[in-house]
Amino acid sequence: MLTGGITRRTTAEQALADGVALIGKGTALAVTPDLPARWRNGREADRHLRPVIWLDKALASAAGMAQVRHQLRRLARGAHPTPGTHLAYALLTEQLRQRRALRRYRTWLPTTQGTAIADRLA
Repeated sequence: MLTGGITRRTTAEQALADGVALIGKGTALAVTPDLPARWRNGREADRHLRPVIWLDKALASAAGMAQVRHQLRRLARGAHPTPGTHLAYALLTEQLRQRRALRRYRTWLPTTQGTAIADRLA
């Protein structure tokens, strides 16, 4: 499987011709949800996510994934993608969302698994 940065049809076709069994294009679909239809009609993606050029590679990676998740959540709500979303905003909202989810999980866990596991998470 090959994934990461595949936005052009020629790139996808070349990877498949070189023996790759499956390509992933989640990031491209996050900002161009009609990409398969575009490729069928001979068109390419006209929107791309803002590149992450932060010096801290771990933070840059987290911001890049937060950016994709932000776009996918917009699509899930029926909104259009906004590829120009500021990276810090996407990262901050993702961190807050994960913190709330962890808090809910820690509340739920003792009711189903016993207190021993919950104590280890605290």
